[in-house]
Amino acid sequence: MKNLLIALLILISFISKAQDSTYVNVELKNGKSVRGLLLQKSESDVSVASEEIGKVTIAWSTIKTLQMISKAEKDRFLNPQPTRYFFAPSAIPLKKGDKYYQNAYFLLNSFQAGLSDHFSLGGGVFVPFALFITPKIGYKISDKVHAGGGILFATSLIRGLNFGVGTVYGSFTYGSKENNITLNAGLGAYNENTGLGRDDYNWKFANTPMFTLAGMTRISKKTMLITENWIFSNKTVNYDDNGKFLNSSTAYNAILSAGLRYIGERYAFDLGFLSPSVGSPSAIPYIAYNVKF
Repeated sequence: MKNLLIALLILISFISKAQDSTYVNVELKNGKSVRGLLLQKSESDVSVASEEIGKVTIAWSTIKTLQMISKAEKDRFLNPQPTRYFFAPSAIPLKKGDKYYQNAYFLLNSFQAGLSDHFSLGGGVFVPFALFITPKIGYKISDKVHAGGGILFATSLIRGLNFGVGTVYGSFTYGSKENNITLNAGLGAYNENTGLGRDDYNWKFANTPMFTLAGMTRISKKTMLITENWIFSNKTVNYDDNGKFLNSSTAYNAILSAGLRYIGERYAFDLGFLSPSVGSPSAIPYIAYNVKF
């Protein structure tokens, strides 16, 4: 756990990296991209000086996105997965038409698609236990600030398991797509058994919010450092031998994680470790594959 906290502090120290808005990455509708020094931008076209192909003028009608990048980033591809960490989202939205697929532990399969530049819809299956949906909104407030929110709802695929959780959350991200930190805060609901030995369940809202604190930073051309930390409350209910309610208590716990993301232009491999903040000094390996369409 101590090592995970140290990794988080190191990550936050990288976030201060500033951008040089003179350089741009122009993603075209045909899937190709042009990167270089921005020479001119008009109502009809954009002119870029590329080290590979020289000066090129591109019509806006052929451009999918235009992103400002730093001078250091002009010689490498952009982070293909800035909208999410291991699982938790950032406030940076998917662009319209962008999609990604993630597989974690060979069991967790999720998919997200940008329906507009500010709204995406996704979901997935945790085989064979749960089905979940994850709609999300995000807006760029300034060069280094994004804000948004979304919903996470999950329910059981197994009859009789009576599993159900959901949360509505707000999201705040500071930094660039290459180096950022995100705070998510949400209020959850859960499907709770009404008493010891009973079969009926009711949906109840949690009395306390849950949080995630996550961040990522580019440490080499193809490697990113990531941390994702979930902070939530646990409610303990005690009954006597006859099933009569005695008392209940609530306390905050956390699941901490840190690891690396190896990236290509459209794919990423995640490898990290998860550790509970209390109860066990052990760490659980985390592995996932992500691809952007």
